[in-house]
Amino acid sequence: MKTSLKIFLIGLISYGVLFWASVAFVGSKVEVSLKQKVQAELVNYDEACEDIKYDFSGRDCSVSGTIYDEIDREKIIEAIKSVSGVRKVSDELQLMILALPELRIEKSGEPNNLIWKIKGIINDGPDALELQEVLGKTLGDNNKRHLSIELKKDSGTADSLPVKKIGSLLSQILEILPEITVVELSDKKLKLTAETFSQERHDKVLAFAESHLADEVDGIIDGVVILEPTDNPKFSISVNDGEELIVSGLLANDSLKNRIIDLIKQTNEKLNLQDKVQVGEHVRDAEWSNSIVRIIPALVAEVNNLQLNVSSESVEFSGTVLGDDKKDSIQALAAQSFNGKKGSFKLINELVVFVPPDKANLTMSLSEDGGLKLTGLLPRQEIYDQFIKEAGSIFKEDDGINEKIEVKENVEEAPWIGDMSRLVSPFLSSVQWGALSVHGDEVALEAEVSNPESGDVLQAIVEKSFPLDAYKRVIQITVAEPTAPSDEDIMALEELVTDTVIYFLTESHSLGSKDKTKLDGLAEAFLKVPGSSLALLGHTDPYGNADYNRKLSRKRCESVRDYLIDLGINTLLLEIVEKGETDKVVQGRTYESGRRVEFELR
Repeated sequence: MKTSLKIFLIGLISYGVLFWASVAFVGSKVEVSLKQKVQAELVNYDEACEDIKYDFSGRDCSVSGTIYDEIDREKIIEAIKSVSGVRKVSDELQLMILALPELRIEKSGEPNNLIWKIKGIINDGPDALELQEVLGKTLGDNNKRHLSIELKKDSGTADSLPVKKIGSLLSQILEILPEITVVELSDKKLKLTAETFSQERHDKVLAFAESHLADEVDGIIDGVVILEPTDNPKFSISVNDGEELIVSGLLANDSLKNRIIDLIKQTNEKLNLQDKVQVGEHVRDAEWSNSIVRIIPALVAEVNNLQLNVSSESVEFSGTVLGDDKKDSIQALAAQSFNGKKGSFKLINELVVFVPPDKANLTMSLSEDGGLKLTGLLPRQEIYDQFIKEAGSIFKEDDGINEKIEVKENVEEAPWIGDMSRLVSPFLSSVQWGALSVHGDEVALEAEVSNPESGDVLQAIVEKSFPLDAYKRVIQITVAEPTAPSDEDIMALEELVTDTVIYFLTESHSLGSKDKTKLDGLAEAFLKVPGSSLALLGHTDPYGNADYNRKLSRKRCESVRDYLIDLGINTLLLEIVEKGETDKVVQGRTYESGRRVEFELR
């Protein structure tokens, strides 16, 4: 019995030993298998958890290590639980809080010698090298820029810097707002620092930064200061010799400059315009912008050699205009345009009135009764004295000279005065009656001579004295016995010349049937009195600019002249005088009488 019991106990102990040995062997094999499965499942979490470890006790897993985000904790635990055979997971993971990266990009120096300093702390990962390459390419790719990079690399810093967007961010910010001095990324916020005069570009750069980094940062800090403009606006126009116009000055924006230039081009397309206007946001708005726009067309159109200077204190213009009326009208327009800008603001009108010089002229006429008449217009007293001295010795005391030569200012030179002096003797010795006249570069000789020989001699002397390369000549010499005009014919001509006035419609130079009837009578009377010449005085009403009116008055005279030539009057006996709008009212007539051509015997 005792022996049987011993054998039973020994067998039971052996079975227990074998049982626990087999259990230990199988358990070890299960742990190894589960550990391999978990390792395969967590292969993608190496960057999320430093020094990750997982230990098994049977089917129970204990995981330890350092993580940087709570989200990674959940992912790792769920990944282990997803492994088939794992029964329980013990979480011994430790959370490490990483510092946020910091980046400061600072600009200094002058525009032609910029210095960029890059400072900050970033993660010691693959993005660090890429960030330096981006900064070098964006900020150092220019001979005028110097780049200094002092970035610290720390594994305890989060890798949350938007490296791939920094290059385009900096490029666009510098393009929109070149005044940027600091771009700073810190605590997941972007701060921009600058001083600028442009509210528009300030708003645009912030809008771009917000849209560009919307998913990368928590907010934009506005460190951009909007400065008040510091410089006063100014503007100038200078016209040289009527051909080259230079605009210069300092304005706040292009719109005013472009508006002025367009007005100048519309007013006078022939001017060679040079734009030297500088535009800057540091310039204050011009309070006088609308005022100057109103007067520029009149100044450019009416003023020769215009000089215009406009500032915050005054507007000053100078040059020459045709007539007092133009000067007064420009003064009135300027005063009206700048009304309300009184006080210290000054309006300075230094325009000079220019009166075109008259052409010097001289006429010798001899009537059938031997009366000698000298008429004309000379520029200086010494020229008059020269002619009288040289020609006076030829005149006899009983010649009955009627001398009405005027000496006035603003008369063109008379280079032919010596030739006229030398022609007095052959004219008086050859001519029975007739006239020799010089008006500017036009010469006319109409005379009756006693014989062909004396006529030929006189014509030859006139042609030699006044060659065709310098003068226009008309010579009419007849040998037929002249019939002297009667006193009645002379009086009738004088009355018709005084009373005959041709009126025109507005902007017209056409003759009507009534006008031609008047001219028929005048021509008939004029042809009965040889030795006379006729001046055609053209006038206009006051509307339109001076140049247009002067040309219109000439066209009216030309219409009358051409009709008189068709009636048989020699063209050189008809002188055109462009009065324009200078004589508006005559003998109490209304302003409509300005549109006329009247006559004057010479």
